[in-house]
Formats: sequence, C-alpha cells, structure tokens
Amino acid sequence: MPTVTVGTSRVKYTVTGSGPALMLVHGVGKGGQAAFGHLLEQFARRNTVILPDLSGSEAAEDDGSDLTMEQLADEVSAIITDAGRGPVDLVGFSLGGAVVAATAGLHPEQVRRLVPIGGLVQTDRYMENLIGLTLSQKHDALAFGRVLTTTAFSPRFINTLDSLEQIDEMGAELSPSSGRIRQLELLVRTDIRDLAGKVEAESLVIGCNPDAAVPTHHSRELAAAIPNATYREFDSGHMVLVEKPTELVDTITTFIHKP
Repeated sequence: MPTVTVGTSRVKYTVTGSGPALMLVHGVGKGGQAAFGHLLEQFARRNTVILPDLSGSEAAEDDGSDLTMEQLADEVSAIITDAGRGPVDLVGFSLGGAVVAATAGLHPEQVRRLVPIGGLVQTDRYMENLIGLTLSQKHDALAFGRVLTTTAFSPRFINTLDSLEQIDEMGAELSPSSGRIRQLELLVRTDIRDLAGKVEAESLVIGCNPDAAVPTHHSRELAAAIPNATYREFDSGHMVLVEKPTELVDTITTFIHKP
C-alpha cells in the first residue's frame, strides 16, 4: 500500500480500477475502506479510484496531536501528487465533505470536479452539543457507538433492522479510538468559510434529509458558500452511503462523467 509523509503523519492509500481519477475521502471512522469499500467496485467500473486513509484513521500513523482541516487537506493533496493522477474528481463524506472543499480551496489546480456529501462549512451549537454528548460516552464503547449510529441513520432505516444487536454491530465499527475522538474534536472546530469561497472546481453538493448527525442546513450552507455550486438533496439519514448507495453512485457518476 503506498504511503505518503505529510508533516508528522504517514498516510496510506489504495488505487483500484481504470479511467479518470476519482478520490473518495472518508469522514469520522476507521478509514476509506470502511466508508466506501462497499461502493468501490461500482465506482471502479469507470474510474481509477484512489482511497486514502487520512490522519485519525486506523491505518494512518502520526504524533497524536490535534487534527486540523489544513493538515487533512494537505494529506489529500500529497496523495494526489504521489499517485500521479491529478487533477482528480474529489468526493468527500461528512467530515470528509469539509476536507475536500478545503482541499479544492487550497489546491485548486488538483481538483477537476468536487462532490461534498453531508458536509459543512462551520459547526454550530447543535453539533457542539451532539459531539459533546458522544464524547461523554468515550469510556463506554457500546454507548458511544449507539449515539453515533442513532444520529447517523434515519429512523426509517433503523426501523428496518431486526434487532438492537444489529445496531450495536454497526456501532462497533465506530469505537472510541483516539483517532476517532480527534476526528470528532476537529468537527467541533470546523470553519472553512474562507476556503469554500476559493473553490474553482465545478461542484455538486449533496445533502441528506433527515440528517441528525450533520443537519441538512449545513449542506445547503456549503452549497451557498462554494461559487456556482449546484445542490442535490437525498431522502436519507446522514449515512446515505448505506441508505441510498445505488442512487448516490449514479448521481456522482453522472456528474463527474458529464461532458
């Protein structure tokens, strides 16, 4: 697996498929495979897919200091350079939605088209309170996972599950590791208003409704902050990657492959 050093961080990535370069950037969680692995085959049919594991993910190595948006954006940029595939189409989910917007603002020459999903420009009191509640449960992995899954999925989706044990199995993927805690703490500090305004790439911002994790108005604000962005809203909880996978892939693929 290729590895890139950025500051004190060593971050890894994989490359799959062939065609125009597409990078998929994860949010809070284990890393790229955990977020996008179930969609990788579909995207790789028409694209060379770059899947990074940024600082805070389980595969990355760093000094454990506080994460910054600029650091993660520079990691994305370094991976694009190392892979020799730029400019790329850049997709980011949740925290990754802010990261890819920041990357496009800081490194416009490396981004062809941009797709933030469930992202944000700036955190607010609701998210500060929600993340504070989540972090208050970091001593209890089961409770920590339940808070995250309850807000990440729509009530409709959760009610399709057969048992609470299924929810807990999903929550186990979001254990309170030190990297996960640092990712959540970065969400609390997120403010990319200046960087979003510098984005030059053609952009499609995707929001989710109802979204209890990063409420829908954040995606709308991100679309408004990015010059000439278009906006699409899905009938889904925050985890649209799981709730509406086929529709999401079709929407992204249509956008990045249009003439």
